[in-house]
Amino acid sequence: MRHGFLEQREKYKALVMRHYGVTEQMYDAINHLIAPLVVPISARKGEVLQRSGEVAQSFHWIYSGVARAGFVTEGGTEVTLRFWCEGETVASHEDLLRARDGLPARQFVVAETALHGFRMDWADVGRMCELHEVVRAYYLKVSEASILRQGRSIYNNSATSAQARLEAFRDEYPGLEARVSQKVIASFLGITPQYMSQLLRQDALQKAA
Repeated sequence: MRHGFLEQREKYKALVMRHYGVTEQMYDAINHLIAPLVVPISARKGEVLQRSGEVAQSFHWIYSGVARAGFVTEGGTEVTLRFWCEGETVASHEDLLRARDGLPARQFVVAETALHGFRMDWADVGRMCELHEVVRAYYLKVSEASILRQGRSIYNNSATSAQARLEAFRDEYPGLEARVSQKVIASFLGITPQYMSQLLRQDALQKAA
């Protein structure tokens, strides 16, 4: 089918169904509806997928690579909010909702590694929701999963120690630590890169003891 989209989606069927709590019938129906609308994309490491300050117009589904969302504070400090890996939909949901009112995105989304996937226009989702009940039901499931993940993130980030936040990061994103830089992980944990290095040294010593 179109650009190999259905073939790639088939590889991640179990993961997406589990993540969103959808049935196989719903998953297959959604894929066939959106296949004609997606556009294949490839991005180099560091390439911007969504720029803060501009109205968000699209989102992505990736089958290879890692993406990252965050924002820059008034003082120029970069804060990482979340990551996406293979089989996940890359989207700043808040910014897509803001786009309905023509408001600019607050977050940036960037390719943290080289990645491959498919892009879809947010406006097409709105039109499809009006036409298809299954799209509305699927979007509700996606929204629920997004709310739950945001709740976990808020809870994990409230941990009093950086070590506890690091462990929460490892639980939320298994295997990701080896794929992204310490600097980026530090920005996600809310600590300096120097303290991140110290934290990892202490962690290694504890595991070796």
